[in-house]
Formats: sequence, structure tokens, C-alpha cells
Amino acid sequence: MQKPSKRVEIIQVGILVRDVEETARKLEKLVGIGPFQILEPENRDLTLHGRPARFKMRIGLAKAGPIQIELMQPLSGETIYDEFASRKGYGLHHLAIRAENMEQSVSDMKARGFNVIQSGNRPGVVKWAYLDTEEQTGVIFELIEWKEP
Repeated sequence: MQKPSKRVEIIQVGILVRDVEETARKLEKLVGIGPFQILEPENRDLTLHGRPARFKMRIGLAKAGPIQIELMQPLSGETIYDEFASRKGYGLHHLAIRAENMEQSVSDMKARGFNVIQSGNRPGVVKWAYLDTEEQTGVIFELIEWKEP
């Protein structure tokens, strides 16, 4: 397995939830995280375990210091979120790493033995890819390439 060539930057903590709005309200009221932007992103080029996929999700996004908190609620179609919920329930799902170049980052992770288990993009905004890191690291890692406005 290839050793990482540089330090990574964790930019997001993802939490799988049953209800984005309810969880966002609780986090804001009880913990002080928020306000959350809640949306149903129009993702494209979706994949699940290397095959084309169709699914919808609702997400909530908020900053907690330099880290973004993402709440994910699957709405339809098969996803790794459903697989995770059936194995572990709801809660901490992933840590996201900034990717300057998604294709290169995916290639680097494949060289380390990690494959993409779910991916997609919002053209001109963000590319994202979850990796099969859970067995070896205890957590799912996601690569995110954001286009700065």
C-alpha cells in the first residue's frame, strides 16, 4: 500500500440522520451549531459501487469553526447511507478530505488500496467521492473538490 505523499485537510464531518430539519433544529438549539442551509441537491453522474445509480437525498450544511457539518437524509434509491444505517444505525458517517483535483485524488487513493463506493457531482460546484476506508480505518472518508465562487 502506497504511503500518503502529503498531509490531508479534514474539511467536513458527515452525520447520517433520519430527519435533516429536526436534527438541524436540535443541533442549533442544544449545541449552538447552525444555522443550517437545507437542500436537496441535484447531483449528476451518480455511482454506487462502481455502477451508475439514481438516488435523492436531503442535506443540511452548517459551519462549526473551520469544519463544515453535513447532515444527510436518504430520500430515494439505493445508497451507502442505507447500507450504513442497516449496519450501524444513524450517527457519525464520514470525514471529508479536501481534494484539489478529484481525478488525481481518486487515483492516489486507489493506489493505497481504497476504491470509490459512491460518487457524484454538481457541475461547476462540487465533486464528491466516498471511499471504502471503513474496514481499515474505522471510518468512511470522502473526497471533496469544491469550486470556489
